Amino acid sequence: MLSSFIAGLDLGQVQDFSALAVAEVVGAPGNRRYAVRHLTRWPIGTSYPDIVKAVAALYRRPPLSGSELVVDATGVGRAVVDMF
Repeated sequence: MLSSFIAGLDLGQVQDFSALAVAEVVGAPGNRRYAVRHLTRWPIGTSYPDIVKAVAALYRRPPLSGSELVVDATGVGRAVVDMF
């Protein structure tokens, strides 16, 4: 059975939480399942550099090392996303 991981990061602004969801993708194309393996919600006001450090720490070790990170840049812009 094939397995991989993908994470989605939503970066909050002044009044929003930032959150990370990690899903394990299991199975072959046409028979895939997704299982949430990790959730993090940072307190409102957590700095973007602190979030970058926390996400980088997760990605330095298995099973996330080498997996895909999807970042929602809608509210924060390219400068913040480039930090990742």
